[in-house]
Amino acid sequence: MSTIKPQFDQFTLDRLKFELLKKIGWSVSTKPDCAKLSIIIVESGIGYISESTLYRLFFQFEKHRPYKSTLNILCQFLDYKDSNDFVEKLAESRLQLHASGINTLANQYNGLLFYCIEHTSKTPLIEFFEETYELPHQFKEDVSVAIFDSLVKTTQYDWFFKEFASQSYVREYFFERGHDTKFRIKNYDQAYFKYLESVRADKDIQHFQDYIFGNSVLFRHYYISQKSNQALEQANVLYNKNLNVDAHQNELHIWPFIRYTAYKLWYLEITNAKLVEIEGYARYLLDLCQQLKVKVSKDDQKILFHTVAETFVHSSLPESYHWTLKTLFKSAFVSVPEVIYNKHLKYSLPYFDQNGAINSRP
Repeated sequence: MSTIKPQFDQFTLDRLKFELLKKIGWSVSTKPDCAKLSIIIVESGIGYISESTLYRLFFQFEKHRPYKSTLNILCQFLDYKDSNDFVEKLAESRLQLHASGINTLANQYNGLLFYCIEHTSKTPLIEFFEETYELPHQFKEDVSVAIFDSLVKTTQYDWFFKEFASQSYVREYFFERGHDTKFRIKNYDQAYFKYLESVRADKDIQHFQDYIFGNSVLFRHYYISQKSNQALEQANVLYNKNLNVDAHQNELHIWPFIRYTAYKLWYLEITNAKLVEIEGYARYLLDLCQQLKVKVSKDDQKILFHTVAETFVHSSLPESYHWTLKTLFKSAFVSVPEVIYNKHLKYSLPYFDQNGAINSRP
């Protein structure tokens, strides 16, 4: 059986960064981020890594290979014995990916998944996705990232959307958990229309949730992209159908619920509602945040804050509403660089984004 020589290559670094992101709750993308991470590591009692060392690791990896001691501290921070333990355990999952035709050695080389999509080989993909659905969560996430990478390169994205939008694994891990808020795949909006084709909002709570999710994703994209006609069309699908989302609040996941509820502010704006109505709805959202944040998990608090914050940032609301929102979630800012709290609300967004593995792609 083939083996993978343990090494701290780009795939290993990407996984290390992703596991750090999951632990601290935000991605490292600036020098203040490195400074904050340095403090967090020191406070953990594991060891000391300087801001400059972390900066070189995250942004100058090809020029400055890290010392073994630096990698050991980071891996111990992630609850591994040391960097060798991290690499060896990762090698096990890499072998499984390679056995499935998914390359982890260099992203410029296309794997079997890409060629199956590019040559519209439906049967092997169906069998692979059905088998994948029974495998561990991390493997399923790795495959979803591989799907993303393949669809960014392939010419057959529309074929993939058409054939696999109703497949269980693809729906959960590509469309839902692997949703790309940046819409980097060509015709990505059409993928969500295919996703919605099999959804019947009145069938059951799962269909209802999928309906809210898919249409909210499209409304957000069109609104932020300033595609006013499409945005209004999607808004009408959400807010002129008597969906009565509030009645199902306890049954819905926080993400579709708060997306639907927060984005109604944008609906009021694009339908030219009076300022008093828009600001009244903003105050309702602030009250809702106050009620929900004490009832939900820390991860769900981040989803709550990020969704409402993004809604406020892309609205015409006075910045006094931004500050009120930040004040409500002030305790959550303890874990992010200190400068972020006093900056414009838009700078907070990357630190509370919970969109998952695809979010780590450049």
